[in-house]
Amino acid sequence: MRNNTVSAREITISGRALHRQAGLALHYPADFSIAIFDAQKDIHLIMAWDQEGNQCPLAAVDRRLEDVHRFWHQAERAYFEPDAFRLAIQAAIQTARQVSFVLQKNKALIPDFEEWYKGWQSKLATIPLMRWMVKARNQIEKQGDLEAHSFVSAEIVASHLGEGPSVQVAANLSDAPLALLKSIPDSLLREHIKKDGVLRIRRRWIENSLPDTELLDAVAIAYGHLSILVRSAHEQIGGVSLSSTDSNTGQKFAAGDQEGRLPCMIGHEDARTLDIWLATGNPIELELIQKKLGQEEIMGDRPKLEKRYGSSPPPMTFDIGKIHEYTRSLFASVRRVFEKDGNHMMMAILFRNGKPLGVHELRPAEHGHKFIMMRTLAQQAQKLRADASVIISEAWGAPESPTNPYIRAVKSPYRKEFLTITAVSKNGDPIHLSAEILRDGKKFALSDTIEHVNSAPFAFAPLYEVWKKPIPDHWRDVSKGTDGVL
Repeated sequence: MRNNTVSAREITISGRALHRQAGLALHYPADFSIAIFDAQKDIHLIMAWDQEGNQCPLAAVDRRLEDVHRFWHQAERAYFEPDAFRLAIQAAIQTARQVSFVLQKNKALIPDFEEWYKGWQSKLATIPLMRWMVKARNQIEKQGDLEAHSFVSAEIVASHLGEGPSVQVAANLSDAPLALLKSIPDSLLREHIKKDGVLRIRRRWIENSLPDTELLDAVAIAYGHLSILVRSAHEQIGGVSLSSTDSNTGQKFAAGDQEGRLPCMIGHEDARTLDIWLATGNPIELELIQKKLGQEEIMGDRPKLEKRYGSSPPPMTFDIGKIHEYTRSLFASVRRVFEKDGNHMMMAILFRNGKPLGVHELRPAEHGHKFIMMRTLAQQAQKLRADASVIISEAWGAPESPTNPYIRAVKSPYRKEFLTITAVSKNGDPIHLSAEILRDGKKFALSDTIEHVNSAPFAFAPLYEVWKKPIPDHWRDVSKGTDGVL
């Protein structure tokens, strides 16, 4: 593992330098880690086959769609190589256009093709991005290269809400990101940002005629629309729908999932992002530690847990719509663990349709690290199509200070310690349960559980954002420096 430590003032916002440093975002020190289940390795597209095992009649269309996916990843890998990126992204755009051409070439295979395809043409024509893809392909083939430019976006992250100052500049201008901090007037807010804030630097490729959308995202979204079109074509001929599979886990992804995009084409900005902790000027690096447990290993631990805590571990699944009942049951088990051990690790569980996608232990070394950690968790939720999350934590709480609104609860003379659990979901109301931790030397106990329905700390804002769920107005009124639950 590389151990590159650079101060914020030594950062060069240029292609190769940022590439080397952005690579740091893939490795993290041992004192700050988040264990994340990653089911997205080696995702690849497979062509549909009929029930007799014969190759799909639309295999040529399938191959063109897979070629778009392949060129997209070539562009992703070449993000900091301007010429290689230009070649790969333009090849992806040209090939995307060929998907519909090849589909029309095979129209004899598709029943009622004219009426079916006319409907799809009308639908895709209403999507501005798809109209841009047509124009972009024509420009590449008839006029020359796209007018793509590399930019650096920089923002200061000092809250779980995405409300910090930000700027986008040409990639060769290195002073603008650091000027963000200087632009904040002296105040308690400035002190809070300097202590707990993170400078997030991210490189982006933008095309002149599509100024509001990053190029990789644009092609990924277009791929999604085309994959749904191709799936519809398979259904029209009565064949098996196109799908993708994870070669490690065997997990399949239907073409309509994530609006047609593959999980590997979502949340790809981490590889081109550098996070600098403003308190030290050092990069923040998350260590991703993964451990897969088999059913036998899980069941083998059950007798030990029953003997230590006096009861069986709670089930890890819940019926759809029953997350509140599940959370109450889980917190009862969490209480037993704490009452036996005197502590409980910080844990996050992501769910889809009531089934866990992984259990994540969160280990923030500093308060400011939590801002990045929750954004990372939300990104994983987006990749894995999670629709619910439960977080267990020990936390400090304190009344708001009118004279110092950004004081953290742990610094308040009126602080109290709590054991908490919070569940949020894409379509339901949140629920928050807590019990005050009572300590007397080496002795410890928990007060009665207090429950709040339709209440959750604003630390969950990144999850709400990826779910496109409205953020409650009262979250924006909470002091950004307080700990809350997280």
